[in-house]
Amino acid sequence: MKRIKTLSLPLVSALVAATAVTASAQIRLQVSSQKTYLQDKKSIKFQGGKFEVNLLDGQIIYIAGCIFPRFVLPGVYRNACAPGTNGRIVFGSIGRASRISPYLLVSSIVPAKVVEPRQAKLVKLIAAPASGLKRPEGGFSDDSVSIYFDLLAIQQREFVITRYESSKNYNSKQRAKFEDEIVPGLYRYSFPQLGRPTTPALVTAQIFPMPEGLNKRNNVTSGFEFTSVNENKWSKDGFMELSYTNPNTIKWRALSPNNTLPGRDSLSFSMRVLRNEKRPQAGTILIDKYTKDPQSIFPDYSNGNDPKLLIPNPFTSSTVLPPIFPGGTKGMIEVEVERILNSTGVAYDFSTRKFQVPVVVVNRYSEYQESVFIKKGPKQGILEDSDGDGYNNLNEWILDSNAADSLDIPIPPVPAAVAGIFDFEDRDEVIRDSYFGFTVNKKLGTNPLVKETLERSKDGGKTWETFRDGYYFADGSYSKTYDDRLTNPRLVNWVVKTVKLAPGDPSLRANAPRREEIRVESEFSTLTTLGERTVPPGTENHTYRVKVTLRK
Repeated sequence: MKRIKTLSLPLVSALVAATAVTASAQIRLQVSSQKTYLQDKKSIKFQGGKFEVNLLDGQIIYIAGCIFPRFVLPGVYRNACAPGTNGRIVFGSIGRASRISPYLLVSSIVPAKVVEPRQAKLVKLIAAPASGLKRPEGGFSDDSVSIYFDLLAIQQREFVITRYESSKNYNSKQRAKFEDEIVPGLYRYSFPQLGRPTTPALVTAQIFPMPEGLNKRNNVTSGFEFTSVNENKWSKDGFMELSYTNPNTIKWRALSPNNTLPGRDSLSFSMRVLRNEKRPQAGTILIDKYTKDPQSIFPDYSNGNDPKLLIPNPFTSSTVLPPIFPGGTKGMIEVEVERILNSTGVAYDFSTRKFQVPVVVVNRYSEYQESVFIKKGPKQGILEDSDGDGYNNLNEWILDSNAADSLDIPIPPVPAAVAGIFDFEDRDEVIRDSYFGFTVNKKLGTNPLVKETLERSKDGGKTWETFRDGYYFADGSYSKTYDDRLTNPRLVNWVVKTVKLAPGDPSLRANAPRREEIRVESEFSTLTTLGERTVPPGTENHTYRVKVTLRK
């Protein structure tokens, strides 16, 4: 009897039709099963997941940059906010608009037609497939918003946008719990009707099977797995090695037609920014801390959308990653399955699966050797000078010259004026001042490991001295620390400093890889150049070079 009575209640889809809602209205129940899997050298591990349910009844389009704490008349601004503010928040929030900054510029608005707001206790899951999931179950929160519109018109009215949401999180140890509770099938939810909150309105959503991480059950192995990443070499710290020189082919098990829906499931590829390069398990950072946009290392663009490459066919099982990354770059290769499916009337399934493997770009001499020398010969070892130009192959490899061409030699650093770097959004905030000098970017991720030493010659290259980190004074003396200058009137000519930069620092893009650089900066300035730093007297004819040796 209870089952018959429950099913006799009105469905949301029927109520939508009865209210003659315009086509622009958004009445939608969205369910989303999200899982992330991380592959290491031994296995594929569940990293965590989430089951989300979101109900939206109504729609508002507004100008995000036109939100103010006070009412703004038309014409006060000459930008997109020129029409002035025409809406005011009564309760709730949307974007940055809230009761603290309640005035906003609304482009269009359609109010809720079916579901009553601010009644989260009445929202419940009342039926679901046989599983370990408790039912009936509530746990919904209210995110509804009320807006007075149009403030610039003679008549004003209140518009309500109804929003409810629920989220169940599962950690890396709860894969079995997730799979026991959230199973494919029909999920029926009860919502309070608008104007009659004690009368339930029902909506049913359907969850379909999706690809999962590789798993063995009943002696049968199935699921997603990266089968080949370049040459399947793992570094000692748990990263799959990518080539610095050659294109990298990434292969995986093709998705099964049993759990993949062509035309509804999309497949995408990207290389994400790691949250912690020492612990890939810590996950990725999806938002650029400078631009506030979604980010990835590849593809490297930012237009407000999530940067990832769409693979046209979800059953494709490979792609190629170009060799465009500095040695030592660490990231997370990610293949994502994303479902967009109108499952039942006003309900949608927006589930996702992410499959990841940590990678590091390795700059190998053996690959440089293969790319430079057409034929193998006896004098192509790393310490040989194959082309007889005075630079051994080690130095030519690291300093980006051709070891098979005697006319192509490493270019030495030359001091020059360098412009400053400013913050992406605030041009008055300096990330790095302008200076006179040069920077040497050290090569990371090399195999074998190398040591780069900056040297200086005062006699045209006859003799060389190590240009060490520290302070070089006008009288030719040197001090490792700055304290010496406080008690000595001698002027500082050059400051030499080796700096290790974390990923994205200092940079206009947070997905920039970690770097290590030697900075040589002049402290000398003259009144004739308005205080700008320039070459110190007596150093005009000095020359500099980078000497490369193998690390012991």
